[in-house]
Amino acid sequence: MAVQFTRRDPGRDSPADETFQPFLSQRILDRHGARVLNPSAAVVAAGWARPRPTVYRSASLLIPEDVLRDADTLNMINRILAEIGLQLVLPPPLSRLGEDLLPYLDYLDQVPRAVTLRVRPGAAPTEVDSWVALQRLRAAASGEQPMLPLAVVERISVEHLLTSTVTISGTPGSWESSGTTANGSYVRGSAGNRIPVALALPAPHRHPGELPGRRPVIAVLDSGIAPHPWFGIADRTQPPPAGGFLAVLPGLQQAILTQEEYQANWQPTQFLLDYWDAPVSSEPLVGDVDTDTGHGTFIAGIVRQVAPDATVLAVRVTHSDGVIYEGDVLLALWRIAAQVRLAQHTGDASQLVDVVSLSLGYFDESPTAAGYTAHLAHVIGRLLHHGVLVVAAAGNDATTRRFYPAAFAAAPSVNGGGPPVVSVGALNPNGSKALFSNDGSWVHYWATGAAVVSTYPVDVQGSATPDHDVPEWHRDSLDPDYFKAGFAVWDGTSFAAPLGAARLADALLRDAATDPSLGLAATDRQVMVERASAAWKTID
Repeated sequence: MAVQFTRRDPGRDSPADETFQPFLSQRILDRHGARVLNPSAAVVAAGWARPRPTVYRSASLLIPEDVLRDADTLNMINRILAEIGLQLVLPPPLSRLGEDLLPYLDYLDQVPRAVTLRVRPGAAPTEVDSWVALQRLRAAASGEQPMLPLAVVERISVEHLLTSTVTISGTPGSWESSGTTANGSYVRGSAGNRIPVALALPAPHRHPGELPGRRPVIAVLDSGIAPHPWFGIADRTQPPPAGGFLAVLPGLQQAILTQEEYQANWQPTQFLLDYWDAPVSSEPLVGDVDTDTGHGTFIAGIVRQVAPDATVLAVRVTHSDGVIYEGDVLLALWRIAAQVRLAQHTGDASQLVDVVSLSLGYFDESPTAAGYTAHLAHVIGRLLHHGVLVVAAAGNDATTRRFYPAAFAAAPSVNGGGPPVVSVGALNPNGSKALFSNDGSWVHYWATGAAVVSTYPVDVQGSATPDHDVPEWHRDSLDPDYFKAGFAVWDGTSFAAPLGAARLADALLRDAATDPSLGLAATDRQVMVERASAAWKTID
């Protein structure tokens, strides 16, 4: 059976899942300066609901840029935080994150910035905890004589730690490196839920030159790119070829790095140096291939198989251990939305983005459906308003608890006037729902996401060795983490979502070929909304 992408009736939610929180090791939390919010122990400002479990960075608050530019409000925030011995350390202005952002500054006035907290000089020893700081600000906005406007405090949140949707916690079992399957069959050996395979097929044909109008662009926010012959990338010395299947945004990557370097002065922070998928391992003395090494390359290969005439715009936000900082995702999404908006104003179709694919997410602490995900909802609403389709993976935890941003599919208020968010769960090759996939009333679409074969970086080799070695006869069993052949088999809603994004891009091409009013060269916002809606209706 070929890969599938289909709509199915939404599943049912389970109240028992509302406290579900996947496990993150203390080593991962410490590496990224994060902690788990425990509802039973969390302090809560009067009048605010008790939270649900989530993961957040201990020393970061997300504060919109326009609030940071209001000196009076900023001074009041610091006066309130001083009562608990803390103060804000202002981030570099957007104009100093790189020239790439300069054309978009007027549009980015509300972008949430990751603002670091530190102990106030001269204050008594105190714990830096952004959740506690947020509760203090909420308390100050309540009561008969509030010190801060409630509307301002409602726009401030902790910075969540997002994860990719490749780590599978929803089912036990293992796939041995010999290829035999055990009960469950989704978590595979030391290579991190993937094994190398060989593929004899050539790269799917891509029509040379420019298509009539232009090629649809899928922005993939993930782990970046890596060498592979399908993409014309021989090594890591040169960027992807101009006009090729892959494109990158070096200026945005520099802005993300500058933001992380600022945070690293005050809290544990890992750097995304550029758009290259690296390192292979975050534990070099052990040498295991990290869980998300090659993740973005694998996704690019899925798009190449389904929509070879599209262009993948790769933006690196995912660390090789599968962790993503919310501030980085927000900056990238706002930057893409600003680029589309400017292209619509100038008529420059070469700068348009048609689809955004997100194989990442988190569980929000709010007890309501929309909750404190307002930052993510705001920018996704902007993208949809401009006619950009947004596709998000449902997650791999076998839970019905809402996983954002995929769960925005059930929130019509987020659609910005365009089609809703497309939330995608994973199917097995036989068309049944994968046991690990999240499900619920908010998962509307399903695509093949188990035992998927796609491209993998050709220069990745981990420390694992074959179980059996007969050197005198030059014979080995399978090396489970040597990917020189350039392909792997992998599982996860991480791969169902880009399959759906690619199908939508392919629909955009087909519609443009049959209906001149939906041509991809048009930059008018309303036309983009109409062609996005037409593509969405082909799968609805």
